[in-house]
Amino acid sequence: MEQIKKYMNPKWWLIVTGVLFLLANLVNYITAADVATVGFEGHYDTLSDRELAIAEHYEQGWGLFGIPYGIFAISVGLLFGKKDQAKMAMVAGITFIVLFPILLFVGNSNNYVVPVEQFAPLFVVLLGLVASGYLHLEDGEGGSE
Repeated sequence: MEQIKKYMNPKWWLIVTGVLFLLANLVNYITAADVATVGFEGHYDTLSDRELAIAEHYEQGWGLFGIPYGIFAISVGLLFGKKDQAKMAMVAGITFIVLFPILLFVGNSNNYVVPVEQFAPLFVVLLGLVASGYLHLEDGEGGSE
């Protein structure tokens, strides 16, 4: 168990998850036009310029909305003590694990094609984040290291 705990350090899981969130959302913002085209044209064939502009701004908004979460996770990994990192890893991980299926359902129910494969790798990372927090809940103090 100690060997597993060694690889499941919440500090590094928070930092890695934060970097992945940051990069994924930056890519979503930068490639918003392509993401919007894939999201709608798979269902509606072609879009008018106005429809594509609306969908592109929607994707840019989601990209901008997600960037602070990446920064937050990195900050928690760098600034919080071990016990607080463990708690935040669990809270953040569980929150996003619950949120992703809801986002997929809402997006896909409105004929906006959201590929599950897009979320699968991040979902696995979030499971690791929760596990890292759970395994280290009783470690250390709440203050800074």
